[in-house]
Amino acid sequence: MELDPLRRAATAAPDGLPVVREVVRGVLGRAFGGPTFSLEEGDAGLYGPGSASWRVLAEPAAIVGGIRALLVQLLHPLAMAGVAEHSAFRTDPLGRLQRTSAYVTATAFGTTEDALSVAARVRHGHTHVRGVAPDGRPYAADDPHLLRWVSIALTSSFLAAYRVYAPEPLAPGEADAFVDEQARAAALLDPDVDLDAIAGDPERRAALAADRLPLPQRDDATLPRSEAELAAALAAYDDELAVGAQGREAVRFLRWPPIGALRAGYLPLFSAAVASLEPSQRRLLGLPGPALAYLPARESGRALLTALRLATGTSPAARAAAARSAAVDPAA
Repeated sequence: MELDPLRRAATAAPDGLPVVREVVRGVLGRAFGGPTFSLEEGDAGLYGPGSASWRVLAEPAAIVGGIRALLVQLLHPLAMAGVAEHSAFRTDPLGRLQRTSAYVTATAFGTTEDALSVAARVRHGHTHVRGVAPDGRPYAADDPHLLRWVSIALTSSFLAAYRVYAPEPLAPGEADAFVDEQARAAALLDPDVDLDAIAGDPERRAALAADRLPLPQRDDATLPRSEAELAAALAAYDDELAVGAQGREAVRFLRWPPIGALRAGYLPLFSAAVASLEPSQRRLLGLPGPALAYLPARESGRALLTALRLATGTSPAARAAAARSAAVDPAA
């Protein structure tokens, strides 16, 4: 399908199409939740205007990246056990996606205070997620080694989805910058980081936003700060990955979730997410097949995301964050 005319139209209408824009944003709001960060006065946040994170996460392809991340995260049996035994995804199928979206949006586009606040909420929830996996191994959601897996699965998925489905490629160095920025947010989830001390000290908050604040990390939980380090970190988990009964149930659920009318828009996005996975990841998930078999899903995903850009315009979260940052620093 020829997408260039639609891409040109989306560029010419950065605010989207009236009426259609509000309808589509309403549907997206039902799926991913409402605003999760401050629109009032505040700093530019962890990244700020011009950052790689603002560019990657403002792109509609990030929706596919979020679904892809759920699939990659469940490849680790201990992460999957935590979801299977403590998540309400069966009765609240959109909840997990909304919570992930809230965390990503607040850390990307919120103030530094917003990022610290959402990190504190996530960490509080993690303290209750612990148990024994079906293979007999104990797990805990606040285990730094497991937190690292969840983080790199998310970061790698956003990058992969952007590269496959965004209309413009990343500039040289932007992928490294994105990995580096995401590591800063992920480090806040480490139990050894004193969030209260940072939140209560303006100088520490400013140092965090400027990436000048040292954050403690265990040797086996050090977060990657470049794309090469990200690839190495993912490979280091290869021997730990497997999909058992819990994972297979989750894949079946994600393939056909009980979300009513939203399913019509979700299914092509899910297919696009699967198409962006590595072949080895698809095999583990029980979704094998030659690369050519996934070309139609990729093209359908590109078409849908291009239409979404045309309908909705630029990201409301990114625009709100840019307006807040400009109020603090007109030069921004």
